Amino acid sequence: MLNARLYRTSWIVAGVALLVALLTLEAPPASPESELPAGVDGVAALELARQLNGVAPERPPGSTADQRAARWVRARMEEVPSSGEVQTQEFVARTDSGRVTLQNLYLVVPGAGDGADRGGVLVVAPRDTPAGVRAGASGTALMLRAARLFATTAHSRPFLFVSTDGSTIGNAGMRWFLSRFSSFRIAAAVVLDDPGASIGNEVHLWSRGSDGAAALGLARIASDAAEPLTSDAEPSLGSQLLALAMPQSFGDQAPAVGAGIPAVTISNRRDSPLRAAPDPTPERMAQTGDALVRLLGAIDASTELPAPTRAIAIGGQELRPAVARVVLLLLALPVLAAAVDVFARMRRGHVPLAPGARALGGRIVPALAVVGVGYALVLGGLLPGTAAGAPPLPAAVPFDARSGLGLALAGAGAVVAWALMRRRGLGVEAPSEAAAALVVLAGLLVAAWIVRPFELVLVLPAAHAALLATAARRRAHVVALVFLALTPLLALVLTLAAQLDSNPLFASWYAFATSVAGARGPVGVILGPVLAACVWSIAALVVFRARKGLVVAAAPQRSSGASRRGRTRSPRPTADRW
Repeated sequence: MLNARLYRTSWIVAGVALLVALLTLEAPPASPESELPAGVDGVAALELARQLNGVAPERPPGSTADQRAARWVRARMEEVPSSGEVQTQEFVARTDSGRVTLQNLYLVVPGAGDGADRGGVLVVAPRDTPAGVRAGASGTALMLRAARLFATTAHSRPFLFVSTDGSTIGNAGMRWFLSRFSSFRIAAAVVLDDPGASIGNEVHLWSRGSDGAAALGLARIASDAAEPLTSDAEPSLGSQLLALAMPQSFGDQAPAVGAGIPAVTISNRRDSPLRAAPDPTPERMAQTGDALVRLLGAIDASTELPAPTRAIAIGGQELRPAVARVVLLLLALPVLAAAVDVFARMRRGHVPLAPGARALGGRIVPALAVVGVGYALVLGGLLPGTAAGAPPLPAAVPFDARSGLGLALAGAGAVVAWALMRRRGLGVEAPSEAAAALVVLAGLLVAAWIVRPFELVLVLPAAHAALLATAARRRAHVVALVFLALTPLLALVLTLAAQLDSNPLFASWYAFATSVAGARGPVGVILGPVLAACVWSIAALVVFRARKGLVVAAAPQRSSGASRRGRTRSPRPTADRW
């Protein structure tokens, strides 16, 4: 099925274009300098954190303790010398356990001059904690100290100091605030996710959004402001591509970046759920507080802040999103060219595409059945649901007996669908099915590139590997190609496991459960099974060739005593055509 010459030529064209794309790398602009004095009282900030812990050491969203903490925060906000009043937002979030009533609190500290025309700045501190976790108070304490400082310091932009609720329920509080606040444009957001808790001597910066974009420009400004506390290196190319393919962040910056607002979270840990940490110290609170003030001062001095982007950072420079999309299309070019070639040969040979397409449908239906049955089980409460429509915390997605039963039922649904399709007699010869699958796969790759281009990162290696395997003559080659096909998925699972602080098996379950529940959107959960079914059909041709003896275990041995001219060659297996 594979036209090797056309495939190699397509790679040459793609390779030249890729080199040209790398020439478009752009250097980011320099970070602005803060004009505000840094001077956060670490002792006073630590005292506020201790008071909040005394009022409510654990603050599950919507609980009585959470309400006590909200009253305490409101009282502290009212002590800030500002011309505005403390505002309250009450809202309801839906979870698996029912409806939860939540409350945001915020205070506006006006700016001077034309600062409002350039937009205001959010300073956000999530107030709630996961059940059983005593942490997070340092973020609220630093937010309150920064509010008092900015209320008595000259600055241009208005600042909004926000205590969000429901951050552990899919960032519900931040999402609600962004959807309801309209007094003026929001230019940037800085989130304080327990940055004063002492885990080592570093702070970490999160800038990834819920849609895969990242506030790269604001993250650079934050990194300069937090130096030398932060030593976060530039993420690797692979980790950036995986984050774009399947976004996952637990910070309140994620919905802001998804809404097109530059936002960054300052935390004591890498992007992960809130967990218990050693008690803060006055020195740590002062250091992180000064870094916060320097960052806010730099934002205040900026005339225009870089918008969130899906650009890729490479060696301190950026590959623009439009160029990155073209690069992904170029990487798909050999598969697309092979599909066009197969389709043209089938047309010239008057070979019908419909039988192979029907056989492909017999593989697609069971794959989609897993998704359909899984979603029905989510509605029935047998599988975990969403957290206000977003991926929940890992603790809310346990792999217990109920989840195991749900997974077994979803698998049983796939088996039933496969048996029904098999009874309809849709099976055809593997070459015909593989040819149809390749044509459909090419169309899906183009569709995915238009709708969710970076998901191709997970699919393209499998597509190339399946196509090359149809011409492989050695079993070792097939094994290597299988490993190539699975490499992106393995990397995704390992990355997610590190973020969740869990093992790869749980990370796989978490990705499956949150996808089936609809927390990651409908596009990927539908395209994924269909693309997998296409690769499965192409792989069936490899099995077919192996049964025909066209894939052997090792190269044939040559006689050492025979002359070069007279030695006999073992017949080499030739690749079958569709």
